Amino acid sequence: MRANCQVTPSQEDQSSPVVTDMKSSYGYLPPSLRRLPVRQGERPLINPRYPCLQDNHWAPPRIREQFLRWLAKLEGVSLESSDLPPAAQALVLAEHLAKGKPEAFIRGKTFAIVRADGSVHLLLEPAWGQKVLDKGWGSVHPLARYMAGAIPPQSLILYAPRDQRDLAVLRRIILAAYSFACGRIGTQILPDTAW
Repeated sequence: MRANCQVTPSQEDQSSPVVTDMKSSYGYLPPSLRRLPVRQGERPLINPRYPCLQDNHWAPPRIREQFLRWLAKLEGVSLESSDLPPAAQALVLAEHLAKGKPEAFIRGKTFAIVRADGSVHLLLEPAWGQKVLDKGWGSVHPLARYMAGAIPPQSLILYAPRDQRDLAVLRRIILAAYSFACGRIGTQILPDTAW
C-alpha cells in the first residue's frame, strides 16, 4: 500500500461537505476544518499546573475508547504509551510519512497526545489553531502561556469529547493535525515541509 497521507472518506466526518477551495478568512485551511461548528455548552477548566488536565467535563470512558480505536486506524499512526502526561496515548506518525514542519510535532514523531481525561494535546498551523480556538473547541496550552518558550505557542489542548457530536468534531481537528504532521493535505504539499 502506497503511503500518501491522504484522508479517505471513511476517515472524514461524513456530514462534512467536500470543499475544493481551501481559502478562508483563516487563510489556507484543510477541508476538515472548513465549516467547523461552534462548541455548545460551558468550556471546561484546564488546570494551569502540569500536566494541565481538565478539571471538569471529562470524556466518558466509552467515548475515549471509541476515539482511540478510530485514531489507531489512521494510516501510519501508532498509539504508544506516553509519559507526557502519565496514562496518555501518544499518536506517533511513521517516519516515512512524518514530513511536516518540526513545529508539527510535540516530541520525536508524536503529533498528538490523548490524555487520561480525554482531552488532546496537539499542534496546528497558527491560523488553523485560531479557528479551533474561535469555535470554542480548545485552549492554548497553559505552559505556552505561562512559560513562554517551554513549548511552542501553537500548542493547543482540545477539550475532551462529551458525546458523539463532540467526537465527530475532534476527529476533524485531529485530521488537520495529521495533515500538518504529514506536510500535505491530500496531494497538496504544505510550505516548508520535507516533501
